[in-house]
Amino acid sequence: MEPRGRGGYGRWRAASLLAVYVLMVVHIVHWRLSGRTLAPVELNEVMYTLEAGIVTAGFVFMTLAMCSVSIFGRFFCSWGCHILAIEDGSAWLLRQAGIRPKPIRSRLLLFVPSGALFYMFVWPQIARLIDGRAAPPWRIMSPEEPWGSFVTDDFWRNLPGPWIAMSTFLVCGVAVVYLLGSRSFCTYVCPYGAAFAIADRFAPGKILRVGSACDGCGACTAVCKSNILVHQEIRVFGKVVSPACLKDLDCVAACPDRGLKWGFTRPALFQSWSQRENRARRFDVSIGEDLLMAGVFIAGVLSLRGLYDVIPFLLSLGISLLLAWMSVAAWRLSRRSRVDLSHVSLKKFGCLTLMGRAFVALVFALGLLVCHSAFIRWHEVQGQTGLDRLREAIARGDRQSISNLVPQVIGHLEVCDRWGFVRSPQLEQRLASAHEWSETPLAAEPYLRRLMERQPAEPEAYLRLSGILTSAQRLDAAAAVLVALDEVVMGCELTLATPVRRRIWAAHVALSGHLRQEGREADADQLLSRVWTRPHQ
Repeated sequence: MEPRGRGGYGRWRAASLLAVYVLMVVHIVHWRLSGRTLAPVELNEVMYTLEAGIVTAGFVFMTLAMCSVSIFGRFFCSWGCHILAIEDGSAWLLRQAGIRPKPIRSRLLLFVPSGALFYMFVWPQIARLIDGRAAPPWRIMSPEEPWGSFVTDDFWRNLPGPWIAMSTFLVCGVAVVYLLGSRSFCTYVCPYGAAFAIADRFAPGKILRVGSACDGCGACTAVCKSNILVHQEIRVFGKVVSPACLKDLDCVAACPDRGLKWGFTRPALFQSWSQRENRARRFDVSIGEDLLMAGVFIAGVLSLRGLYDVIPFLLSLGISLLLAWMSVAAWRLSRRSRVDLSHVSLKKFGCLTLMGRAFVALVFALGLLVCHSAFIRWHEVQGQTGLDRLREAIARGDRQSISNLVPQVIGHLEVCDRWGFVRSPQLEQRLASAHEWSETPLAAEPYLRRLMERQPAEPEAYLRLSGILTSAQRLDAAAAVLVALDEVVMGCELTLATPVRRRIWAAHVALSGHLRQEGREADADQLLSRVWTRPHQ
């Protein structure tokens, strides 16, 4: 691939990244018009395939992307990743405002993407082998199955809600760029980038030197957004061997002597580890500060990941990266006479600026918030772990374990309910489940009623509550719940699977039997006459 001149590739790459979002919009429009479309190609669906054997559209897309990287290099990252599009777009907007984010170089945070990759995709397989579980058979789900089919009528089935999606874009694509430099999310967070970096080592597609035209001026290094010492690698190896190279071709376009090109050559393998190339580099943090960043980062991920059943893994990584760098800035305020955070002066001549005081207040508030999040998250994990053990005890019929576990589970979950900032539907489901197995199952009623209000089209809460009320001989209340379920389901015109229809019919039959035992024949007949479905329908 020959040079196109300064800026030529940038315009083509911007058009390619814009096309990614255009295709997303077209995908959604097709779903809205036809009612059914190809499932969103989410890369994290690889976990479904590895752990459950379900071959998804996301797995197929990831496989094709890995194959392309293994041949051509990491073109996918810079020409087709929607997160990188936001990163580069944010960096461009900041440059228009006269702000050039400085990349922050850390020793320890470089291991985060590989660690995230291991945790997401490798560790579950090791755990399966340790447990002695066989690998699941691979299969393709039909469109009628809920969450893993290639074609779906529920486009948003595995996607985060709009607030989480927007927060992820703002944190990972905007805030991280402003505070830690362009493509810092790629460098310090992205697990898929770590997988592509491994494949890139075996790819024959590389940035190459054209004959002896390169004179080592460093123009290529100056424009490299991935912070690679391009001129040094070209001088030593005659090609760029770093797996961090995203092949955006800015270095090719910037070379004044047209001394670089993209082409095929022998794979770099592990040449980037060579002592000749890997000479000492400057880091922006001391070893102590790096340890502080690593500690804050780990604490942030443990406290935030899965918090309130809302914060996804990648968002927790992005937030923790910001917290780690802010902790270093706060530490420096107590040690140095001048401290800047990105382009904001926090301390001058030994005195805090107005922005410095605001920053200290922000760090203090964030510290309290993280501590609170850690407290809630610990109780969430303990409650979920206890609930899993409770379900195992129920399956075994171990009454002693059930009686011991129920109060522990309820205690942990009620702490989350009382002190948490967000009450998730999943928390209410867990509390209802725990109380149903307690000595006072009616204590589950408020949680089930809240679930009925938040998820009116889901039959599960109605059925569970009607069963509890029927067992407690609150027959009129149970009948009201079933009537409400009939009205909601008919109003929504839901298509329910046969097992769910059978459960609804069985609940009506059970309640009508109790009504007949009390001599309320007319009420029993009325309940059965208005039920909207039968198990054979």
